[in-house]
Amino acid sequence: MNIISSTSLDPMAPLDDLEPLRELVADARVVAIGESAHLVSEFYLLRHRLLRFLVERCGFTVLAFEAPYTEAHLIDAWVQGGPGAVEEAAARGMDHGMGDCREMHDLLTWMREHRVRFAGGLGGSARTALGQVVAYLRDADPDALPLAERAFRLAGGEREVPSMKAAMDHARRAPAVQDELTAAISRLVVRMESMSGYQHGRGRGAAHGAALQHLRGAWYLDHGYRDIAGRGLAVGTACLDAFAAQAVLRLVEEGHRVVVATHNTHIRKTIIEHEGDFGLFPQGYHLAQALGDGYVAIAATSSHGRTAVSQVAPDHPLGIESRDSPLPPLTDDCIETVFDTGTPLAIADLRDTDRPETFRRIRMLDYFMDLPICEAYDAVAHVPQTRCVDSVEGS
Repeated sequence: MNIISSTSLDPMAPLDDLEPLRELVADARVVAIGESAHLVSEFYLLRHRLLRFLVERCGFTVLAFEAPYTEAHLIDAWVQGGPGAVEEAAARGMDHGMGDCREMHDLLTWMREHRVRFAGGLGGSARTALGQVVAYLRDADPDALPLAERAFRLAGGEREVPSMKAAMDHARRAPAVQDELTAAISRLVVRMESMSGYQHGRGRGAAHGAALQHLRGAWYLDHGYRDIAGRGLAVGTACLDAFAAQAVLRLVEEGHRVVVATHNTHIRKTIIEHEGDFGLFPQGYHLAQALGDGYVAIAATSSHGRTAVSQVAPDHPLGIESRDSPLPPLTDDCIETVFDTGTPLAIADLRDTDRPETFRRIRMLDYFMDLPICEAYDAVAHVPQTRCVDSVEGS
């Protein structure tokens, strides 16, 4: 197994020792860099260092982070030179407190200096996306405006809440109200799709396409909410993964090379076992199906240290709370065992593994996940030790 070794995890360290990564990346349009848990300091640093290499040495132009699609536009505006402080932009544009740490602020500041685009696609609130649709329709399609305003009110109206709180709010609504919201969003999707040619002819093609994408985000979120509330098909987060993949593919169609930064579960190329006949299709599965070798998935993990474990917390301002937890000891069938724990950063190329069946487990939060690792990922990045960011309880 070929292992690329780097002498530093410092994002600003020289990049020459990462040059062998070029062969792994090759002509890929999308490179995904995962993590075994959110809110882990070393995973922020790892992705910052690899993003810098992919931008400066390979010509990548966008970071598609695990952030809400609509809210992420606030971060992109700041990264492209907008006013305000990085802390404010990160807090408004990310979920689950993932923007509330120095490591993320440093990454966004570097992106601003280099004018790297920022995009989202996973999570968020349907009401936020619908707010963008309402703003667009006021001038573009006044006949559809009352329906959009009704959907916006049903989704929460002016009460801005984080995504987990939005899902909880939806579950508390009466089934008839949930159905009315679903119907209203679906009617709006049909209306706006049927108006695309007309709006293009009126010079509003770009604005219409942008509003329609916000609306599609609300549509996918609504179906995710229905499943969480026990009133949909067993899709789990799969509908959100499908939308996130579509958002990345739109960037590729615009000519960008995209770095995706999200959890290892989302970037995997294989189906996730789940109730029902088909399993769940993560974002990486859709990207691999669409791009073939043009999609490269790099999971990230560690051997020792601490990790963040999150759970739903209705009384928490974010609707979710994260605590510091120790990592369990490694076992012989873990992919982590191939790495030298004295190397600050190493990347194992799984494509030339002669015994792919040897490794069947990889870290997931504070336990191990069973999966066909060499089918799910093209490579695994490893850091020897991890700790939680300062905002995690108990860290």
